[in-house]
Amino acid sequence: MEQRLHRRRRTRKKPKSLFNKLLGDWRPKLGATTSCSYKQLLLNQLLPLRRFFKSSKRVVKRCTKPDRREFRRAALATAVGFLIMGFLGYGIRLLHIPITNIIMD
Repeated sequence: MEQRLHRRRRTRKKPKSLFNKLLGDWRPKLGATTSCSYKQLLLNQLLPLRRFFKSSKRVVKRCTKPDRREFRRAALATAVGFLIMGFLGYGIRLLHIPITNIIMD
């Protein structure tokens, strides 16, 4: 047991990413927008982007390729949606032609 703990302690830490090296321990200060420098304003914009990319990466990792049945179901639902929207558009266009003729006459 003691050897395992000793091995864990000896392991190297992960190297910091380039973004973390640039930021260091800096965190945006709330309410300090009146005396912010250009660097602080830039970092206030970059920190939310970093959180967004982290959560996006997590979502992509959890995504799986659909099996054949799930893919067919999604393709069928999409095709039905296209057909419904097409018929609605065609019907609206058919109604629009006589109305414009009445208005123009």
